[in-house]
Amino acid sequence: MTDQELIDQLKNGNEGCLKHLYQHLGKVKGWISQNSGNDDDALDVFQEAIIVFYKNVMAGKYELRSKISTYLFEVSKRQWLNQLNRRKKYEKQSDGVVAVDWGQEDDEIEFTYKGPSLKKYLMEALEKLGEPCKSLLETTIFLGMRMEDIAEKFDYSGPRSASQQKLRCLKKLRSGISYEVIIGLK
Repeated sequence: MTDQELIDQLKNGNEGCLKHLYQHLGKVKGWISQNSGNDDDALDVFQEAIIVFYKNVMAGKYELRSKISTYLFEVSKRQWLNQLNRRKKYEKQSDGVVAVDWGQEDDEIEFTYKGPSLKKYLMEALEKLGEPCKSLLETTIFLGMRMEDIAEKFDYSGPRSASQQKLRCLKKLRSGISYEVIIGLK
């Protein structure tokens, strides 16, 4: 399938053609593994790049100036570099934030932290998402249901569609939280 055919298929509502994009994952895996990441990191970043690509195509913001594979690689690369920068900030800010008290035995560790709870902050962010994202994420993450069951429960066309919706919801959740706030919480 050519790049233009894929774009036309997406615009006609055929989300199933997105599976063709995964043939370009290898290049992203290679680059991310050379830059402090692993295969899981690459898959996460690549799936986020597919979401960006899909949204831009559907909004009419994507122009076929280069190959889709090049576009996906550049978006993946940018997102990975952003993640690395957030990690560096976290490592710098976490120095001295948490006091550790070693108990009498090696397996007894007590963490002392004063301030709002991370769990409370994330639960509030999840509440702000609204439905169906809140229920979908709770079902997939906390209950660990299979995508086939989730597709049936939420009336999606199939597991792939449910997975794509989960990724959209995760992205929406990420955009609604502040990593600087999370870094300061426990």
